[in-house]
Amino acid sequence: MGKKIVLVFIAIALVAGLGGVIGCETEKGIAAIDLVPQTADFAASVNLNRIFADDDVLDIINEIAANMEEPKTVDDLLDQVKEETGIDLEDFSKVLIFGEIESEDYFGIIAKGDFDQKALIDSIESAVGEELSTSDYKGYQIYSFGDNEVALCFLNSDTILGGSRVAVKDAIDVEKGAPSLDEPIYDIYNALGDAWVKVAMEIPAEAMEEIPEELPQGLETFQNIEAIGISFNKVGVNLSFQLKLLFPNSSSAEDAKDAFDALIGTLAFLPDLPGEVMDIVDRLNVRQSGSWITVSFEATKAEMRTWARDLGPAFQDMGGLAP
Repeated sequence: MGKKIVLVFIAIALVAGLGGVIGCETEKGIAAIDLVPQTADFAASVNLNRIFADDDVLDIINEIAANMEEPKTVDDLLDQVKEETGIDLEDFSKVLIFGEIESEDYFGIIAKGDFDQKALIDSIESAVGEELSTSDYKGYQIYSFGDNEVALCFLNSDTILGGSRVAVKDAIDVEKGAPSLDEPIYDIYNALGDAWVKVAMEIPAEAMEEIPEELPQGLETFQNIEAIGISFNKVGVNLSFQLKLLFPNSSSAEDAKDAFDALIGTLAFLPDLPGEVMDIVDRLNVRQSGSWITVSFEATKAEMRTWARDLGPAFQDMGGLAP
């Protein structure tokens, strides 16, 4: 049964990967990010209200989903989640996902929305085909199913906590005063600002070990990245993407900025490089501030469609996949 509820998190992650935000506060005034346990090494948030209400973003998601096996549209995705879990994602306005990158058994979600607690529990029980068991933990009622591996808890009238049982309990511990998420993930999450979607994560040591020991001159500084953040936003008609890289110190960040600049400069001299690629590169804005590197990019939906259309054949000729 646990796999069914995981569909909720997969669904939200799919939306987050394309395009919301949270800094949602509970009725007690606690921001969702401040409820994330210290053990987590990633946090991602989505503003579902903004995404579901924006035709441009929905069009892009639907175009990408059309090339997937299933679901084919956002509506198909919502229907699948509701059928499998009994949860209607449109009842939620903001969500924050947290967990451990290397663990499939530690994940949680803090969701804020307008929902009826009893109706939601009834709907979930109907979808999973079993009655949820209940237990008390530090004054909160926890609903569990799937051999008690998956749990739900209502923090207040408009905030629900779900995920693996251990993650749910850890978040309740935080609400009761246990240490919450700290740097560098907390810092990079907040540095991404009020975005529609944002993801902050610490770089696992295993991932850094996979980076070749000998990188091209100037790029070796990227072996020092401690954490990364990615965000999506929409400002007016422009779709905005931002990448933040956190380095151990300003010297490493400065070296990375120089490497970025050199790489961008080199691209201009590459033969037969499609003009559309340089159009995209010219839109990149690379900045350094202290230990941070920020790479930002903005374009309209029409421009992105044009680039995808024009660059598709070039990607195929290179043996890759067309956007």
